[in-house]
Amino acid sequence: MCRVIRYYLGVTVEGDGTRVTGVRLSLWRAAVGVRVAAAAVCLYLILRWRGLYDHPAVALAAGGGVVLITALISVLGLTGRAHRLGVGFADVVVTFALTLLTVPAQTSGQQHGGMPTLTTVWAAGPAIEIGLVTGWFGGLVAGFVQFVASVLVRDGWDGRTLLNGALLLIVGAVAGYLATRTRRAELHLTAAVATASAAAERERLARSIHDGVLQVLALVHRKGLASGGEWAELGAAAATQEAALRALITRQAISSSSHAATSLTGALTALRSERVTVSVPETEVSLPGGTATEILGMVRALIYAGAGTLVLSYWEVDSAATALWMQSFYRAAQSRPLADAARAALIQVKARPEYSHPYYWAAFTMIGR
Repeated sequence: MCRVIRYYLGVTVEGDGTRVTGVRLSLWRAAVGVRVAAAAVCLYLILRWRGLYDHPAVALAAGGGVVLITALISVLGLTGRAHRLGVGFADVVVTFALTLLTVPAQTSGQQHGGMPTLTTVWAAGPAIEIGLVTGWFGGLVAGFVQFVASVLVRDGWDGRTLLNGALLLIVGAVAGYLATRTRRAELHLTAAVATASAAAERERLARSIHDGVLQVLALVHRKGLASGGEWAELGAAAATQEAALRALITRQAISSSSHAATSLTGALTALRSERVTVSVPETEVSLPGGTATEILGMVRALIYAGAGTLVLSYWEVDSAATALWMQSFYRAAQSRPLADAARAALIQVKARPEYSHPYYWAAFTMIGR
């Protein structure tokens, strides 16, 4: 029977027969809350008017059916097992039958007057549930079925019946449409997260491979220089490839975001090799991605052009602090390696109380062969 319904509705029920999770489980729990609240209203009206009915026992039996169906749907919905077309179809049929019990329970005047059917707003539940399972069209059909039940009870329709029918159609269609759109959004988000995770994993693996290749190139470079002759040429070629690979890795890491803050300190440190020494301040220096890319491009161009040592500033610096740094640097460079001289100059500037802020002493870095 459910296959026939699927055929005529033209729907494919995703997750039919399995427990649903995520956003669909949240929607079902919301639907259960609506069904329970509507059942409370329905029972209140039946108990309040039981003395007015033509056959109160029939009305109370219908109320018992409402409680039973609500309890069953609540258990299935809260545990994610109500997302089945069979469950929704059975709910439509039972609710239709409980609504028709209004005919023997009420008097003719009550049926054609202002008294609602026994199931009242509770009858909208199947339209919502079918909408969650099949989409807007299924919710529309389920709402129309309940509208037909109201017409049979009234033995026709009037303005109030048509209004209730319109509300049933709208509720079923809207519930189905929102469920479909929400599910699609969840699928898109899941796919985006999976894509991002896969990209991060590929980058992690690539980093590991790159590190291994860099280590091999560095080893070939050292062994080639030590062996001399043709092996020295191979070592020089390995050093060139090592520098090119380091530049490629650094460029890819920075170009991933031209607006996000990028650690220029880390990017410059990646240029270190057997022939290149990088001296940077201990304080992290972050710049916009585009600016960092420009600085790195200039540094690489100068190194490849044969520059022996580069002293760079990350930003426009104070003239007096720069003069002190340069004097200290050149004085220390007379007897120390350039990297040590750069650190000594930084300490000298930082020791002055008027230059204690990182603006004065953290701007300089040194890159050299």
